[in-house]
Amino acid sequence: MSWKIRPAKAEDYHAVARVQQQVAQLHHNWRPDVYCPAKQYDKTRYEELLVNPDTPIFVAEQDGQVQGYAMLRVITPQNPVMVQRSYAHVEDLCVDETCRKQGVGEALMRAVEDFARQRKLDAIELGVWECNKAARKFYERLGYTTQRRGLEIKIS
Repeated sequence: MSWKIRPAKAEDYHAVARVQQQVAQLHHNWRPDVYCPAKQYDKTRYEELLVNPDTPIFVAEQDGQVQGYAMLRVITPQNPVMVQRSYAHVEDLCVDETCRKQGVGEALMRAVEDFARQRKLDAIELGVWECNKAARKFYERLGYTTQRRGLEIKIS
């Protein structure tokens, strides 16, 4: 199948929010101590992201229906002990539950890579929860490698 990947528009808000809620619910199911039950993405925040060239959102659509999105943030750390670089951080990659494992996520990530190349960024980074085995496997298949780990201890 092929999907049209394009920059998100204001009128995509409800479709993006619907898909985001599905993925947010998964995260809540895995980590209810971290994630609230799925809430609708804030429309004002969405519209602010759309007008900022450093926070692009790409949607995947087929037959006029949004089936997923990728939300990015361009980061240029200002840390004197680190090499100066800029990278795209994937804030969200969400695919409609009825379209998973059909190539939508891969098409979106290829668009992310194209964006990073066009902006001459040094890398693409993202976070994935250890409990999300399907996402870890997906990103590894695309060539992503573990850069660092986040550790925690619960205090009772």
